[in-house]
Amino acid sequence: MRRRLLAAAFVAGLLLAPTAGGAETIERFPPPDFETDYRLPEFARRAADSPVWQIVDVVLLAAALSAMTWLLLYKRSRNGVAVMTVACLAYFGFIRGGCVCPIGAIQNVSLGLADPSFVVPWRVVIFFTLPLAFALLVGRVFCGGVCPLGAIQDVVLLKPLKVPGPLAAALGVLPFIYLGLAVLLAATDTAFVICRYDPFVPFFRLAGPLHMFIAGLAFLLVSTFVGRPYCRFVCPYGAVLSICSRVALKRVTVTPDDCIVCGLCEDACPYDCIRKPTAEKGELP
Repeated sequence: MRRRLLAAAFVAGLLLAPTAGGAETIERFPPPDFETDYRLPEFARRAADSPVWQIVDVVLLAAALSAMTWLLLYKRSRNGVAVMTVACLAYFGFIRGGCVCPIGAIQNVSLGLADPSFVVPWRVVIFFTLPLAFALLVGRVFCGGVCPLGAIQDVVLLKPLKVPGPLAAALGVLPFIYLGLAVLLAATDTAFVICRYDPFVPFFRLAGPLHMFIAGLAFLLVSTFVGRPYCRFVCPYGAVLSICSRVALKRVTVTPDDCIVCGLCEDACPYDCIRKPTAEKGELP
């Protein structure tokens, strides 16, 4: 059911994206008059959001994180999680064009800490810190169903295959390398590489550079047989959340009262995120 709902949200999002308040051409200064036939290249930038939309974004993010916490830890409802994932994919992905994104907010926060003259918008600060706060309390509920980048990969997952342990461990280092590189480049005001090479935003906005479309198609192709490859082996914000979740006060467990230590859930998990069960319970990292 979850996969059908996600697929429906993907199709609906493609229909809604062109009408959402996405990108428009913004002229900051009058273009100069050239004596030759040279013309300025056209480019598109996302229009500034109104204060109302900024408040709505923050409220819905807090509500989605709270709802996912309840559904995962207390209700344990797969259908409920599927509905929430679809809603977050539709709103934060297609309707809002993948912006503001906690993943890209890493760069704004890094530059703001390195350069006091750079003012980080309050919405960006909240989008960056709120999922981290939830991760410290209850684990990675943002990754579990709120992040649209993870949801769009779930849409195309058909027949998940296990990534060999040594290979998965080696690839698992990449998000931390990417995180360090992104922070360094942002703090030195060199480049915002996360946004420049985000593979899925072009699908949300139906616009973007060719290299981003190619990267997105490649990740979606791999996602048909590897569960969430971007989240597991690339995402720099996921690396931060993984650190926070390790010291979380309460984490998702695999029905600890009913677990018979059979290991079936560990073998079936397409994301390799379930720890080997012990005599007491199985836990999610």
